[in-house]
Amino acid sequence: MKSFSFKKILPFLCVILCVAVILPTVFAPKLIEQNSVPASSKAKEAVKKIMSSTQKIVMASNAKLPASFGQMQAKYNLVSIPTYDGSNQLTHPKVLYFPKGWNGYQYWMSMTPYPYEHDLYENPSIVVSNDGKTWNAPAGLTNPVSGIPSDVAAGGHYSDPQLVMRGNTMELWYRYNPAKVTALSSNNNPFIQSAGSTKISNPLKQPVSKKIWRRANNSINIYYRKTTTDGVHWTAAQKLRQDRDGLLSMCVNYENGEYKTWYATYGGDLFSSESKDALDWSTPVRCTVPLPKGDESYHQDMIKYGSDYYLLQTAEKMANYSFQLFLLRSEDGIHFTQIEQVFPSKDINLWKNISFYRSTLFVKENKLDMYISLIIPHLKWYVTHITMPLPPSTKSRTAIVKV
Repeated sequence: MKSFSFKKILPFLCVILCVAVILPTVFAPKLIEQNSVPASSKAKEAVKKIMSSTQKIVMASNAKLPASFGQMQAKYNLVSIPTYDGSNQLTHPKVLYFPKGWNGYQYWMSMTPYPYEHDLYENPSIVVSNDGKTWNAPAGLTNPVSGIPSDVAAGGHYSDPQLVMRGNTMELWYRYNPAKVTALSSNNNPFIQSAGSTKISNPLKQPVSKKIWRRANNSINIYYRKTTTDGVHWTAAQKLRQDRDGLLSMCVNYENGEYKTWYATYGGDLFSSESKDALDWSTPVRCTVPLPKGDESYHQDMIKYGSDYYLLQTAEKMANYSFQLFLLRSEDGIHFTQIEQVFPSKDINLWKNISFYRSTLFVKENKLDMYISLIIPHLKWYVTHITMPLPPSTKSRTAIVKV
């Protein structure tokens, strides 16, 4: 028997080792880091590649508003708000109004592009205005402020941005749902989501509660925060909270050195909790939110004006997964009374096929200003604007709506 010679196989081992090291590096997918802030063109290209690989609609880099937008704008009083992807479709607006301006602008809005309901583009962005009609990114800022999640190709996505002021510091809070390519929540869940897909199938045809539609990917909800003192240069993202029971559309106020938050759960309830540092939170308290039978809290905005809290509640109608908008008021931020259902105009029939998603409100010149998120048939996501008199009391049930 011939003796084994290690020297003879050493060259082959070197070749195998080089292949094992180099090939993964060359062919591994290159994704944008979760907390980076890529240039607009790079952001478009990154998402474009992902969309192509998943056979989704791709918005061209030079996309212009479709001709039909003009017709819809006149019909629904749409506000033209630019998005980094070029679609001008967006949702989840939050507006802060500064009568004397802040860093050169009176209106600051956070929002997410959402063209035809594709969450790959749902990355928190900032736009500004001085008249509430003409919007653009502030000079020097590149959207999206959040960057793009590193697992976006597998279905991970951002959502639910919220702006809050702490002194002269603006804070952007937003939600992150990590990707998961199997069941959406618990084991034996028949609803399956393919990698990088927004379509959910039920191959087993099993009856499942409609609450499952609330659950994004693996039901993990993480909130991040970025801050700025000029609206252009933002800090790195800081992780604040993580939860499996919702944290849907968290709205944040900063009052007397303390953060107060309100958020919906997967169960359809509105909860509130408080923190001094945004890291250690009080025990959540369930709020009393009177809504019509069959409606549940889903997304919301909250402001405090004087001694009263005003809640603009997007309610989900579980029977058909549609959304309605209600204005409520509270003296303690916990127990609310309903003022009225909100429509953008008195022509109720105009809105019978429209759903109202997460919207925002603020007070200007003793009136309530609202930017209302619309879901127009065929998955078109736009925003309209209205004002209404500031309700004098929780007993009020009527208000004159002006478009």
